Amino acid sequence: MRLVLPVSLSLLSLSSVASACSCVSSGGCPGLGGETGPVFLGTVLAVTDLPRTADFAFLASRKAHIRVDESFGGLSPDVHEVDVLTGSGGGDCGIPFKAGDAYLIDAFVGKDGLAHAGICSSTQRADAAGVSLRILRQRRDGKQLPSLIGQVARQDRNFDGLLGMRDPKPLPGLLVRVKVGGRTYETQADAQGFYELYNLPPGRYEFTPDLPPGTTLSWFIGSDKPLVPFELKASTCQVRDIEVFASGSIQGRILDSSGKPLRSAFAYMVPAEEKVLPKQGQLYREYQGKEDFFKFVHIPPGEYLIVVNPDDSLNPEFPYRRTFYPGVHDRVSAAIITIHGGEQVRGADIRLEQQFTPRHLTARVTWADGRLIRDFVYVVAKGTVNANAMSNPETASVVRMSVLPNEPYELEAELTCRYADERSVGPGVTLKSNKILLGPGDDRKEIFLTIPAVSCPEVPGKKLLNGQ
Repeated sequence: MRLVLPVSLSLLSLSSVASACSCVSSGGCPGLGGETGPVFLGTVLAVTDLPRTADFAFLASRKAHIRVDESFGGLSPDVHEVDVLTGSGGGDCGIPFKAGDAYLIDAFVGKDGLAHAGICSSTQRADAAGVSLRILRQRRDGKQLPSLIGQVARQDRNFDGLLGMRDPKPLPGLLVRVKVGGRTYETQADAQGFYELYNLPPGRYEFTPDLPPGTTLSWFIGSDKPLVPFELKASTCQVRDIEVFASGSIQGRILDSSGKPLRSAFAYMVPAEEKVLPKQGQLYREYQGKEDFFKFVHIPPGEYLIVVNPDDSLNPEFPYRRTFYPGVHDRVSAAIITIHGGEQVRGADIRLEQQFTPRHLTARVTWADGRLIRDFVYVVAKGTVNANAMSNPETASVVRMSVLPNEPYELEAELTCRYADERSVGPGVTLKSNKILLGPGDDRKEIFLTIPAVSCPEVPGKKLLNGQ
């Protein structure tokens, strides 16, 4: 029997949804299905894209036909297959259902009487739903729920391909402790790394498990701040996974030729075994800011290279070549940093040599009558020979910018007129200035760009937002 659910529930329209989907987890244990929608474990049999119509609704652009493998409420016993609607991705909270894969479905019923599911519910792949399935089975079978439940697992960076995390590695048999006040409660994780603690009193808790050597707890993978304590209320069930990170780290400074730390510089890290240096967008990086040092944290054991400007790009704002630790330009001469389990490496300083002295100039953008434009204007300096010799676009009517010393440039300003009415605010016509060519030997310190108008044009029925 296929399911059509007659229960009415308000359904968000697409226009009410932000351009990107975000969810806030309560940390509470999942509940059984009921009047608001079904909860079940199922296998996707087919996925169909639905046509987008004038009344196209949120979480209703794809349909997954799903076989019910195990029910946790909200379904009649004779229902064995269910159609579940969801979004198509791109920030609309949709679930990327794939035929043949199993999922834990936590659906709600839309005003169309059909089941809908999104990423802000407990819906997830079955292989990642171990904690939720335990809780749901306990609820369904009338068993006592734990006060605190979760999985303890090792989380490591992924150095193979895309940046991100490797699949978690459960830590079976780990002794899990929590402390509240002067009291300690403990239990042992099972073979899958799941732990359960029962009958805990209310209070502010912190985790203090018996961690494997060379590992630590932290706020998240990119921070060495300690894990924040959490509040546990009386007679509640709460899900808290314990993420265990490698405790290795690499800290150093990016220095100029005089030994002074460079502000606004990035250090990049790559495993030494990499045969070809990836593009900088595929490398982990850390920023050296006002603290005057960079630090990579949660680094697993291995051998690593640290590099500045890995793409060896020409940037007038950063006149330094690709440089490896401790201050060499070729990879063969680079020093390898070896991290043993939990090792804290300090003093990985990289000394840079300035490759060139950029030219500095000021661009002033005016209307045709000579008045300085009061609004922000984009000023772009584009290399006419070397396409990579662009200066970053600047937004102001008076722009102080840097360009490469031996490159010819074409400079131009753009002003986008902005308008509003009772229903919307948005951009309108774009006005462009004259173009100025700046030769390699041109030592001008100031240039003038002129927008060939005295103001943004008026648009009937709309209010001009630009300052004139």
